[in-house]
Amino acid sequence: MHIVRRTALVALASVELVVLLAALTKPAYGYVDPGSGLLAVQVGGSMLAGGLFILRSKIRRLFGMTSNEGKIEAEKSAQPEPSK
Repeated sequence: MHIVRRTALVALASVELVVLLAALTKPAYGYVDPGSGLLAVQVGGSMLAGGLFILRSKIRRLFGMTSNEGKIEAEKSAQPEPSK
């Protein structure tokens, strides 16, 4: 019940914010070229990729997984066994 009430309050606050922003709009006297939107998408994608990389490294460090262990195992399996 508590989660439902909190979700309803957040949804109501979001709707109120959108209505308030729509009511207080002013005309923009400026020009934005089409490349600006693509630049914003590129920056957002780069931030997302960087955040995922950092999150992955933090999770690996938390669980004690390092990339060196996998490299050592791969090197051992790649070496041929000596003949007797």
